[in-house]
Amino acid sequence: MSNENSPIGGQQSTSVQLQKATLKSSRTPTSIDLTSVVVELSMFENLARPFITGYLALIDSERIIENFDIQGAEEIEIIFRRSTERATVREIKQNWIIQNIEREHNVQDFTSVVVLRLIDKESFRSGLKNVNKCLQGQPWEILNQVLIEYLDRDDLRTSADLNNSETMKVIVPNMTPIETTQWIRNRSINQNGYPFYFYKTAMTNQYHFADLETLISNPVINENAPLSPNQAGGSTESKSTTSTIYDMEQGDVDNLYRLIRQGIIGSENRYYDVTRGDFDIVPFNVNNDVLAELQTLNTRQEKPLLDGRLKFDDDAISNYKAKVVSQISGANVYDDVKSYDETQDIGDSRKKIKAHAIRNLMEKSPISIMVEGDRWIHGDRHYGVGNNIKVLVRSKADDPDNPSVDRKQSGDYLIITGKYVLDFSKGKVGATFKCAKFGNYQSDAYNLGTGGI
Repeated sequence: MSNENSPIGGQQSTSVQLQKATLKSSRTPTSIDLTSVVVELSMFENLARPFITGYLALIDSERIIENFDIQGAEEIEIIFRRSTERATVREIKQNWIIQNIEREHNVQDFTSVVVLRLIDKESFRSGLKNVNKCLQGQPWEILNQVLIEYLDRDDLRTSADLNNSETMKVIVPNMTPIETTQWIRNRSINQNGYPFYFYKTAMTNQYHFADLETLISNPVINENAPLSPNQAGGSTESKSTTSTIYDMEQGDVDNLYRLIRQGIIGSENRYYDVTRGDFDIVPFNVNNDVLAELQTLNTRQEKPLLDGRLKFDDDAISNYKAKVVSQISGANVYDDVKSYDETQDIGDSRKKIKAHAIRNLMEKSPISIMVEGDRWIHGDRHYGVGNNIKVLVRSKADDPDNPSVDRKQSGDYLIITGKYVLDFSKGKVGATFKCAKFGNYQSDAYNLGTGGI
C-alpha cells in the first residue's frame, strides 16, 4: 500500500491547490511553466533517511519532454497550498531535481502521460561531493558541520535533551555528505542506550536529529481525534473524516524467529580490543536489557509486544545465546576522544547492543494506514514522521452497544514513513503512514473524540 514504486493513487480529500510549477535547466536561458499540465505529486519521507523523494505526473500535450530535452538534473520548483473552509494555510514551496523519467505512456497521437522521478536538491548536491577528512565533536555537531560545509544548510533541529555529551573523532573514508550523516547516525546513542535518527520532513523541508527515547516519550498529536478504521457496524456520523482510517494493513508481524536469528532476543557479544589484547564478553537478554524499560516510556501501554515468558525446551527463549557477535575495536585511539567503533567499557558495549535491538524491535508489529490527507499538509508545522499518533481499533468480538478496543492493534504509534499523494487535477490529497509501537494499549475505552490534530 505504501510502496514507493507506486507513484499514483491514495485516499483523498478536497484540500490542495497547485500555485506554480516551473521547469528550469542550466542548458536553456528560459524556464517553462508546467502549472497547467501537472497532474499529481507524490512525496516520500522516512525516519531512517535524511532526504525526500517524489514522483511528478504530467500530461505532456505540448511535447515538453521532447522539446526541452530532459536528461536529468533539471530543477522543478513547485508551490502549493492547502485550503480550508475557514482559512488558507500558507504556501509550501519545494525545489526538486529530476533524477530520471520514470515512465512515459502515450494516450493519444500527440499526448502522453509522463512520470518524473524526483529527489531533493540536497540529495543531488550530495551526489556531486565527497567527504574525506577528519571530523570531531558531538554527533549533532558533526552532522551540522556536514550540512553547512557540503549541503549549504544551517537549520538542524535537535532533541530538547540530546543525552549525548561524548565527543567523537572520525576519519570519513570517501563518502558523500548524505552517506556521512547516515554513518554518524548509526553510531549515535544516547546515555540510556537509545538510537538516534537523522531525518528530513517533506512539508517543512526541515532536518531533524532526535533520539528514539525522546520521540516515543512525546505525546500524541491527535489525542482529541484518534484514528480509527471505518469498520462495519460502527457509526462514523460523530467522527470527522479526517480521523478515519480508510485502509489498514499489517505486514511482517510477530516474526519472532527473525528477531532470534538477528540476536535481538538473546546473544553473546565479544569485543576484542587490539590495544589491550583481550576480550570483553557482553551477554544480551531482551527481557532484562530492553523490554521493562520500554514499557515505562509510555504509561498508556501495558505489556510489551514481546512476552518475556516465552519458552522453548523449558527455558526462556531470551536465555539462549542464539547469535554470537565478534567485533574488533581499539580503545584510546585518539586519547580521550572516542573513535567511530570504540567502546571504552562494558557499559558502552551494552548501550550499543541495546540500540541495535531497539531499532529492530520497532519493526516487530508495524501497521500501514491510509487516511485523509488535508490535516497533514502544513508549511509551518510537521505532522508526519517522528510524531506519535493515537490509533483505536474496535475489538472484533464486540458488543455493538458497548464497543471496546482491540488492545493489540490499538495504541500510540510512532510514524516511521510517510507517503503524500497530491492530486492537483481534483484538488485532493491523501496520506499513507507506516507506524510502529512497543506495547499493547492499556485502556478498553473506544472514545473517538471530537477534535482534530
